[in-house]
Amino acid sequence: MSPHRRPLRRNLGISAGLATVALALAACSGGGSGSAGARPKDALRLAISSEMPTLDPQTVYQYEGNQVLTAVYEGLLSYSSDSTDEIVPMLAKSYKLSDDGLTYTFALRDDVTFAGGRAMTSADVKASFERLAAAGVESQMAYMVAGVAKYQTPDEHTFVVRLKAPSSSFLSLVASPFGPKVIDSTVLEENKADNALEYLKTHTAGTGPYQLGSMTAGQEYDLTRRDDYWGEEPSFATVTVKVISDVATQLLQLEGGDLDIVTGQPVATLQQFAKDGDYQVQQFPTLQKANLHVKTSGTLSDMKLREALRDSIDRKTLVSQVWGDYAKVSGQMYPAGMVADGTATDTWQTATGNLATLAQGKTITLGYIAGRTADQQASEALQAQWTDAGATVELVAVQGNDIYGLSGSLDTAPDLLFETAYPDSAHPDTWARLFWYSDLTKGNGALNYLAGGTPAADRYIDRGAAATDETVAEKAYGAAGDAIHNDISYITLADIDDAFIMSKDLTGAGHWLPLSVTLDLRTLKRS
Repeated sequence: MSPHRRPLRRNLGISAGLATVALALAACSGGGSGSAGARPKDALRLAISSEMPTLDPQTVYQYEGNQVLTAVYEGLLSYSSDSTDEIVPMLAKSYKLSDDGLTYTFALRDDVTFAGGRAMTSADVKASFERLAAAGVESQMAYMVAGVAKYQTPDEHTFVVRLKAPSSSFLSLVASPFGPKVIDSTVLEENKADNALEYLKTHTAGTGPYQLGSMTAGQEYDLTRRDDYWGEEPSFATVTVKVISDVATQLLQLEGGDLDIVTGQPVATLQQFAKDGDYQVQQFPTLQKANLHVKTSGTLSDMKLREALRDSIDRKTLVSQVWGDYAKVSGQMYPAGMVADGTATDTWQTATGNLATLAQGKTITLGYIAGRTADQQASEALQAQWTDAGATVELVAVQGNDIYGLSGSLDTAPDLLFETAYPDSAHPDTWARLFWYSDLTKGNGALNYLAGGTPAADRYIDRGAAATDETVAEKAYGAAGDAIHNDISYITLADIDDAFIMSKDLTGAGHWLPLSVTLDLRTLKRS
């Protein structure tokens, strides 16, 4: 299925400078263990860096917002914790696929209730899926159901999806934390005048282990544990999610005992807290990848120059400088774990011999997204490496909303664009089709900012998407990655881990993929 939106990009970069964090840390002196003793055992407090524009699970497209939404709403399926290839039942206890790859039949659990007390039926699931593509909702996740021909509900606990054409990514999209969430259909019906858009901004109507107790716009969301949740009862009776944009303030509140968990911190802070016995730093894999988009027209139309630029990058040094132990040198064109080891590899031999000659008399522009401290740091490190190799590289700060228009104005776009990003699901189509697809029509290549890629790669991506055999699909996506690697229209740098600083008494942390900064609140406990 082809994406039909341009989602917000997400990264682990921070808005506050390292100097601000250092001052905050200097002002705090150990008080972690004393404060931790006063923390209520059944109350959890954590922070996100920006306010959610709405609590509507089908219209909010904010990665941190999933920390709230995955506690309140659920889908038919999910990924097993930190797994990219194991899809497990959630509201559907099982599913089966027809031989032609077109019909998915989901057997629904019969013990699920919504926060309002109603039992969930197939009618709720159908209404929720249909709302994704409804006029006026304008859901950025609508592409996930764009390939659906019809829905059927043969009985209260059976939900059938018939696709227009086979899609190897469909189950992965259903299991994604960004995928279709099930909403109480009576709430949708009672507020049908505007498709419940206004109501769901400030209310919740899901099946999750928590429900919204109260909220203060721009400040915090207070979640309360549901007594009638169908699954195992979570350990915490209440969860407070504070909106704190400044990372230094988050640290102050952590050390003061007002927060249990913070994330999105710079490497220096993580390293310092990892040595502090009053805290723990938990590290998790994500599908986040650091990359360079390459404009293959203009200055870099010369394949040999693109190759020399790529081969002059010392990725090991770059990772050490920017991310430390919280990232690994990329080994594949796709995010780590998305395709089998040995598929679509992205290795090259570091060499600086001919870059100076090929780049002589040329100024190469390297863009990065303004306001992302880690992105700027990585871009400066790349600039230094290329300068040492004899190239003239100029940095350009690009406003976040402007990156979506670069493909339509390539003459003024930078030659390269550094970005850290991750896909909506663990399926390779949600990476390859978004970033590499060269035919930028019909929703394809929505994040191919510098119009790279090749028609050959497009054909491989389409072949993988339509495959009903997993081996055929993986081979096709691998060939697409090889084509992009050979064209050097996309240069991979690092696979970035997620890191949380937590009070030392927390255990059982589970983590949702492909997201960063989202913990599974069902599994967390306080010792």
